[in-house]
Parts: sequence; C-alpha cells; structure tokens
Amino acid sequence: MTGQLLLSVMGLLGVLGTAGAIFAWRMAVREPEREPRIEVLAGIGGGLITGIAVGVSALFLEQSLEISHRYATWRANVEIADSIPGFTPGDRDISGINFSGKSLRNADLSGAKLQNAQLRDADLRGADLRNAKMQGANLVGANFFEADLRGAHLEGAKLHSANFTHAIVNGVDTHYKGAAVNSLTCWPAEVNTTKLKRVLAEHSWVGNFHWGQRVPNCTLWNGKERIG
Repeated sequence: MTGQLLLSVMGLLGVLGTAGAIFAWRMAVREPEREPRIEVLAGIGGGLITGIAVGVSALFLEQSLEISHRYATWRANVEIADSIPGFTPGDRDISGINFSGKSLRNADLSGAKLQNAQLRDADLRGADLRNAKMQGANLVGANFFEADLRGAHLEGAKLHSANFTHAIVNGVDTHYKGAAVNSLTCWPAEVNTTKLKRVLAEHSWVGNFHWGQRVPNCTLWNGKERIG
C-alpha cells in the first residue's frame, strides 16, 4: 500500500514538474525580459523531475528488498519442513537446499535445477521430474514410485537403493550416463536394461556388475521403506 501511495505521489509530481518545465519554456519564448523568474521556474521543474527519479528509484529498491525478504522466508520454511506435499518451487532458486529425508510427494519439479543436490531417502512418489537437472545428485534410497522422469538428467547421480517402481524412466531424452547403482536399485518392468547396462557407471558388487532389480522382484514398499 505504501509503495502504491508513493508511486501516486511521484506521478503527481511528475505531472507538476512537466507542466512547470513547459510553462517556463513558453515564458522564455514569449517574455525574454522575465528571465530571472523563468530561471526560478525552470529550476523548480528540474528539481521536481530529479525528485521523481529519486522517488521511483527508492520505490524499486523497496520492492526489490520486499521480494528478497519473501524469498528468504520461503526458503527458510522449505529448509525446516519435513513434509511438503505438492511442492512447487516455480522459478525460485532451490540450489543448496538439503532435501534429504523430506517428503515431497506429487512435487512439481519439472525443469528444476538440482545438480549435486542432496535428496537422500527423499520421498518423491508421483513427482513430476520431467527435464529436471539432477546431474551428480545424491539420490541414494530416494523413492520415485510413479514419478515421471522423462527427459530428466541423472548423469553421475547416486542411485543406490533408489525405488523407480512404476516410474516413467524410458524417455528418449532421459540420461543416466555415469549414474551409480547397486543390486538394490529397483526399476520398473519396462525399463530399457540394454541402455542402462551401456551407460551406467561401473559398479562392483561381489565381483560382478549389477544394474539393480526389476519389478516384480522389488515391488514390496511401504511408503519409502522397503519391506521385502
């Protein structure tokens, strides 16, 4: 409300300043003998215009600080929350937030920048992760049950014991190059195992390479805890 009032005042001053400047110019053209008065009027007009510029700058600064404060408050609330169903960051910067252990069911993280993010044991059931940037992220034990990962970037991510049961993981632009898994990583029945074996990072498990398990061998989950 204060910002709107200030803007209104600045607008009025702008009109007055402009009118004063025009009046001074007309006086200078028609009555050159009144030069001292004209100079005063011109000075007043110039001062008003300068005041307007300063006032508008102050308004923009006030709005910028208000936006920064709201973002800081929002980020702090996200960092301390254990459960945020339907989490939707929009265009807010979420880099550096530790999401490990948080419940983010049905989150909208499409296109989110989560490079090297901490998402260990995060509950991402039903999350929209299309085109999400998760290169190098710690996703150990994360639950992607029924999540949509079409176009997601998982290059170099840690996917040990991650649950992809019923998730959409076969997008043409979904990338797993260099991702690390173990024999407890659970994939949906329709996963392209040929692609996985070709691009996943080499991982030794009792001397043999394992790309994980596939449904129906790993479907027993209760929430984000494996029970079978």
